[in-house]
Amino acid sequence: MTLHEEFNFEELPAGTKQTYRMTVNFPEAPDLVDLVTMISGDRSQRESVQSEIDSVFQEGTLSVPVLAVCGSRPGKTLVTTAGIHGDEYEGMEAIHRTFEALDPSSMSGTFVAVPVVTLPAYWMACRVNPLDGRNMARVFPGSTDGCASERLAARLLDRVMRHASLYIDLHSAGRGSHWVTMCGFCDHGSQAETARSAARCFGAPVIWEHPHDPEATGRTLNATCDLEIPSIYTEAFGGGHARAEDIDCYTRGLANLLRFLEIAELPAAGLPEPYEPVEVRGMGNTDRGLNASTSGLAWLLIKPGDRIRAGQKIGYLRDLEGRIIEEILSPQDAFVIGVRATPRVFAGDNLAILS
Repeated sequence: MTLHEEFNFEELPAGTKQTYRMTVNFPEAPDLVDLVTMISGDRSQRESVQSEIDSVFQEGTLSVPVLAVCGSRPGKTLVTTAGIHGDEYEGMEAIHRTFEALDPSSMSGTFVAVPVVTLPAYWMACRVNPLDGRNMARVFPGSTDGCASERLAARLLDRVMRHASLYIDLHSAGRGSHWVTMCGFCDHGSQAETARSAARCFGAPVIWEHPHDPEATGRTLNATCDLEIPSIYTEAFGGGHARAEDIDCYTRGLANLLRFLEIAELPAAGLPEPYEPVEVRGMGNTDRGLNASTSGLAWLLIKPGDRIRAGQKIGYLRDLEGRIIEEILSPQDAFVIGVRATPRVFAGDNLAILS
């Protein structure tokens, strides 16, 4: 991988399209090669794994690629990130497609994107950062002298995110879940009206509006909303792979946001016809979903996008001897945002996200 100089938003030359690097230093960094090789399941790949990691992570310094297209004319800035969780791939490809399609000579403003934020989690194909076991989506705004995830969050916020006229964080359900394809925003603060308009402009089939939740801390959007930057995010079906229709939705959505900010006109822009999104409202705190009360094999009878009633049987739990040990009932009338994809559960694991 060939990376250019350190990313500095204030020094981006007009009319350029380039890959930069954002470096983050970790005083203590474990050797990830054996861990990644073990996950890959093929010891013969060790040399390939070593080469890939060494290309961006040496002596405790991680170089995260940053893609930037600076238009020939001044204007607003769209900032987007993906790979906050290492097993969420849809946004990565949408960013790369958008970067390829942009021509700085026809742009008024700037597109800045980090396609894979948490590279160690990406190498492990997992949700948490293996450098410290932390969830990157729960550590913002971070700390320059904190743990590895906090250092990465602080650097990303300072070098990239704070420059946004509009910020979008591209998530999906990852390996362990299936979600509706959606765009979400928080109705809190001065950013809310622009965020609401941007969420609808993005064009996802579901729009999820959240009231302010003081318990839902550490998200990327917490940090940008605190800076009064209009901010939205996405989720998609996930399950450890990326559906073509979700990549297309995200690519079209980024093109729509570039048009919304009057930065660029891309052929991918446009809303589905007719565009009649499902609009739901709920707290959006996925840490407080419907959780398993005991360990076992969970078999769910619902899917993302279902509407269910309070008391409805939505699944059951078996123990390892095959006994049904619990019927899972819906605690409320709800729209099903997401469901667990992996049947093996421990007590406390999330089974479903309901709105």
